[in-house]
Amino acid sequence: MAMNDAIRSSSWRKPTVALRLVWVFAALSLLTAASDLRGQGNIALHGVVEDETGIGIAGARLTLLATTTTLTRKANADKTGQFGFDDLPAGTYVLHAEAVEFQSVDVPVSVGSSPLEPLRITLRVGLAEEVTVTGTRGEEPVLQDKNGDQVKIDNDLLRELPTDGTDVLALASSFLSPASIGGEHASIVVDGIEGGAGPIPTTGIRRMLINRNPYSAEYRRPGTARIEIITEHGSSSHVRGSAALFVRNSALDARNAFAPSKSPLDRRWFEGMVSGPLPGNRASFFLSGDGLTSKGAAIVNARTLGGPVAENVPNREANQRLLGRLDWHPSEVQTVLLRYGFSRESGTNRGVGGLRLREQGFATSAADHQFQLTDQNAWSSLLNHLRLWVERSFEHRGTAASGPAVLVHGAFTGGPSQTDQTDQSLLLQAQDVASVFGGPHTIRFGANLRRRWIEMTDASDFAGTFEFASLDRLAAGTPSVFRVNQGQPALRFPETELFGFVQDEVLLRPTLSLMLGGRYDRQSWLHDSGAFAPRAALAFSPGKAKTVLRAGAGLFHGRLPEGAVRRELLLDGARVREVVVTEPSYPDPFFVGNVQMVLPSIVRIAPDIAAPSSIQASIGVEREVWQRTQVVVEYQAIRGSHLFRSRNINLPAVETGLRPDARFLNIDRVESSATLRGQSLGVTWRGRVTRRFKGTAQYALSRTRDDSSGPFALPAYDRDLSAEVGRADSDRRHRFTLAGTLTFTSTIRVGAIAKLASGAPFDITTGFDNNGDTVANDRPPGVTRNTGQGPGLAQLDLRVTKLLSVWRPFDYPDRSHEVMTINLDLFNVLNRTNATTFVGVLSSPLFGRSVSAGPARTVQLSVRYRF
Repeated sequence: MAMNDAIRSSSWRKPTVALRLVWVFAALSLLTAASDLRGQGNIALHGVVEDETGIGIAGARLTLLATTTTLTRKANADKTGQFGFDDLPAGTYVLHAEAVEFQSVDVPVSVGSSPLEPLRITLRVGLAEEVTVTGTRGEEPVLQDKNGDQVKIDNDLLRELPTDGTDVLALASSFLSPASIGGEHASIVVDGIEGGAGPIPTTGIRRMLINRNPYSAEYRRPGTARIEIITEHGSSSHVRGSAALFVRNSALDARNAFAPSKSPLDRRWFEGMVSGPLPGNRASFFLSGDGLTSKGAAIVNARTLGGPVAENVPNREANQRLLGRLDWHPSEVQTVLLRYGFSRESGTNRGVGGLRLREQGFATSAADHQFQLTDQNAWSSLLNHLRLWVERSFEHRGTAASGPAVLVHGAFTGGPSQTDQTDQSLLLQAQDVASVFGGPHTIRFGANLRRRWIEMTDASDFAGTFEFASLDRLAAGTPSVFRVNQGQPALRFPETELFGFVQDEVLLRPTLSLMLGGRYDRQSWLHDSGAFAPRAALAFSPGKAKTVLRAGAGLFHGRLPEGAVRRELLLDGARVREVVVTEPSYPDPFFVGNVQMVLPSIVRIAPDIAAPSSIQASIGVEREVWQRTQVVVEYQAIRGSHLFRSRNINLPAVETGLRPDARFLNIDRVESSATLRGQSLGVTWRGRVTRRFKGTAQYALSRTRDDSSGPFALPAYDRDLSAEVGRADSDRRHRFTLAGTLTFTSTIRVGAIAKLASGAPFDITTGFDNNGDTVANDRPPGVTRNTGQGPGLAQLDLRVTKLLSVWRPFDYPDRSHEVMTINLDLFNVLNRTNATTFVGVLSSPLFGRSVSAGPARTVQLSVRYRF
């Protein structure tokens, strides 16, 4: 390793003719020696040291001891966990592998006359005992968390891929299943506890795991709707760090297809990291931070009475994030982790773009503090994690509007923004998870209690909004409806969640494992007694672990959105009343109006509301096609029930015209009556093609149908929901994602992310309130939900990396001398227009057209220095 580093450090100097001759002679000598060794029959042993998630353990120490002689060999694994021993005489050996914070392992090795297959060694975290691994080479136990279609993204890969460092979750989300996510956001699990990843800089992420152990009872969501983040820890042996600067400017970019001219952009992003040991050799620290300042523009593409409007509206954005972590080992069996995260962001002219005009812009500011304490104890057969989480957050959006807004369906939204919100919350979580190891059984169980206090003020729409069915109606001054909120918008309320789980993974044979588990969830604002979710998974290898058959099924429950509780408590007709005036006068809505304007509209949660649930089942086969390269084919089916939707339950009776509750105009009730049906066939490839390219590719052929677009989406006609059954909003028949790196030379690499997808659907409406329910979402006769079809998506991003050898203050023989990298990022290299928003309003002059698109080709330059 030291020799390789020395070679790299001198590679930038111009070689002399004599030096070239020396290298040629040395190469010929090595080839001759290698030929002689092969003739003698000595064998090489190579392999990789990994943790339980399959990520290589850099710097792992390996000692090879002969059992019948005094021969001893030592080696250190490289940054990917790879190691090797050459020129081994025949005999029996014991290979000892160890790493800091991992359980050491002894592996018997038998060397004969035949070449040895690569050895894969897995180290478990935290157990301070030695384990002897038995079995034949290549026959690894078939475990549930070793599924071949999981995606692993470590910090090294993040540095090599073309990513926006301020939002690396976008890359991980590309490998999730939209059907599994459903109406919620993806579940983010940080260091074992479900929370948010906002305060974590990119350099603070050690690895991200997607779809690991998809049917684990420990987690609320399935693997295809879950991202696990493991934060970086400090080095226990030496000080290390890095600093990087990323720059973008519109001078190098292409023009967006909907912009009248090239949009201005000036973006600066800085990140830095430092870590190392603390005095006493029992603790280490890690500190990471980044900051973003950006001056850009939002692109407006609308139609007003004055004609088309295409405009670049300047905006600004500033973000800062900080992560600090302390790892302390008070004893051989105990590890204490302290983590603090902070984020702050602000922006101007938010809410502008597409059909929303310049005057709709508003400012935002937010701050978030996170603190986590983890106490890990490892005894002979028990591993326990006690976690405490505290989070304090603040967010402000907009300000009091000076007048009403104007909305013309499918044409534009103008006037002052009606957004005026302030939120503060305090979140406390306590979790304890234990693992018991006994023979073939690994029993895992735990519980979590989550309590959140929310204080908010929502004065949105307190100046009101006029809605027009078309531009002609606007010209005539005849709005269809005017909405305004009145009252006291301040509110405080708590919410509580708890869960408990238990699961047992039993290794019936090294080639057969079975996992059975169950989970119980309860949420305070749901009126049921809680939800039980059984889970099961089976893995079987009929041969030498080259082929694995996997099957699993589980019940998964979702959460009632916090927004539903807010709306019910706020829009109750007493604290805040929503006034709806049909066919009002304009611009004074109360000069002439329907008598219904005196009746408030409210929001309620159905008394029988239940937790949304989905049954997910899959069966698949994974095959190791060659060394460290797998192909997985899997069929998956999803059945969702008790999904959320809103419905107006106070419509006038057809016969009498009277409303069920005469005190109110509309009663929008959030209920759990929607359903979902989906199925997919997926193919995942993960590994290498030659020694130069490694990556992950995923293709899915899927079909998902549901009858609701979310908890607050109203149907076109509340009395007949049959027309709501249609394609899910996220339904794309074909999806393909590729992320990989190509090594051209030892100092030049290219990272690539490619995304291909067929078009998503969009809804088609008339723009009018044909059925008189005060909502203009009616569809033409015979048209069901989401019958519009958008175009496909295609995007290719590239990062070209050049490694340089420069001076650094600290020099260690086990670290690369190429400590500076220069990156050139090209986002949307092909400069393809990927339309994102389509107008489905028949009364609009823009019907069937897109009004916005993803960014055009963008160039980013960056430099990083590591020490």
